Amino acid sequence: MISANLKKFVTNAAILTAASLFMRTVGVSFNAYVSRRIGAEGMGLYTLVMSVYGFSVTFSTSGIHLAVTRLVSEALGRGESRQVSAIMRRALLYVLFFGSIATLCLVFGAGFISERLLRDSRTLWPLRLLGASMLPIGLSTVWSGYFTAVKRVHKNAATAVFEQAVKIFAVIGGLTLLMPRGLSYACVALVAGGALAEMLSCLLLFAEYLIDRRRYGLRAGGAAERGLTRQLLHISLPVAMSAYIRSGLLTVEHLLIPRSLTRGGRTRPQALAEYGVLHGMALPVLLYPTAVLYSASGLLVPEFAERAARGEWASIRALIGRVLWLTNVFSVSAALLLVVFSRELGMLIYHSYEVGDYVRLMAFVLPVMFADHVTDCILKGLGQQVFTMWVNISDSLLSIFLVMLLLPGMGVAGYAWVIIIAEVFNFSFSVGRLAWVSRFPFAWGRGVVLPLFAATLSALAVRCCMPMDPASSSLYWTVMKMLFTVSCYFTTLMLAQPLCQLPLFSTKKGSGALDKQASIG
Repeated sequence: MISANLKKFVTNAAILTAASLFMRTVGVSFNAYVSRRIGAEGMGLYTLVMSVYGFSVTFSTSGIHLAVTRLVSEALGRGESRQVSAIMRRALLYVLFFGSIATLCLVFGAGFISERLLRDSRTLWPLRLLGASMLPIGLSTVWSGYFTAVKRVHKNAATAVFEQAVKIFAVIGGLTLLMPRGLSYACVALVAGGALAEMLSCLLLFAEYLIDRRRYGLRAGGAAERGLTRQLLHISLPVAMSAYIRSGLLTVEHLLIPRSLTRGGRTRPQALAEYGVLHGMALPVLLYPTAVLYSASGLLVPEFAERAARGEWASIRALIGRVLWLTNVFSVSAALLLVVFSRELGMLIYHSYEVGDYVRLMAFVLPVMFADHVTDCILKGLGQQVFTMWVNISDSLLSIFLVMLLLPGMGVAGYAWVIIIAEVFNFSFSVGRLAWVSRFPFAWGRGVVLPLFAATLSALAVRCCMPMDPASSSLYWTVMKMLFTVSCYFTTLMLAQPLCQLPLFSTKKGSGALDKQASIG
């Protein structure tokens, strides 16, 4: 019989995955619409503005989501429901402080950022409008953390869908009115539509919080626990500092991309257009499959933490094997589809072969990207979050160096190689650390060779049996070919299962010795 906790875990994971997949589908489709309206240069300009947005959001929230989730969960676990209101008050004051600073920096520092950092005066007003989003985002993060803690994540999912719908309608209306005035006004329409959506979703989350608090009797009252503010700062500030460093380095990386392209002889519009094609158009297609994995993978952290606290290392190794196997099987199938149908997808979504070529180039690193993310989640569950933080920071520093080294000579294709090299670097250290911490005997044959073998056969089968004409392929025909390819892939995997009993493909040999070694240690 399935336990209540496991049932809730599976339900929440399914809700998050479904909502994330829906949002990613709508997002990619809407992104294609926007790219057709404003062009590659406009996408590059907007992506440049959003690189500043990313760091601003990181500063505005400053690690508060984790702090609220943990403190509210602990208070409810102790039966101290009256402490929830005190936690929420302190969290709201926290984000009001950081959100106000971010807003002021964007409003009054937009001139400096646009002229000195982005080196494009057209970003001035979009940057100022970003300031309107900071406080709503910070407040929404607090209420989102509350709903995560009380395990009612469906309210977060519903609010995210509402926000996306408002943004789409607002942006379409804004582009209709402002697009004729130029790219700067188009960016204003995009940023203003997003700001309006974030404000309304913030109000919706607040209303849901008030209703939820009354429904479950979480009313204010009683004295607040001593040291509550210190606990909140102890959780949120270390998370915030590491996020500042990572987000800051990522922002620097994005600012350097157009500059490095212009150093290679391109004009500013050409550099922005190439940047927009890769980062604003190709990457969303590449990252679409992550909606299935990333939304639920964070739930692995508490699962591994509980088993590590009980010293169940044999169970941990078994779970690592299952998780990495499922991750590799899914990620290789996703990479297979993106490699084989990259040009069809480029034409169907963006009417561009160039986008498809970039998707194909970067699709080969997708299994590494997936495995790295899951490995990081496992390491955090095993108490290795400091190690993952330093690896991620090193990854960002390496990316900055490679951007300056490769882009002037290779152009935007060099940035694709930056992503590939950085992901391989990050994964190499992460999987090495996981093997050292857990003594997990990873079976490279079963985990890597078999999925790649099945993917290769499937690609050959679809190439031989079905015509591949990106220019004339319809959405229906492309979907049918994708289903055929996936069917070939999983059929080959099933037929190859007997190979898993061979020593090359099995992890059973030696696992008992590892368990004995761990128990002796």
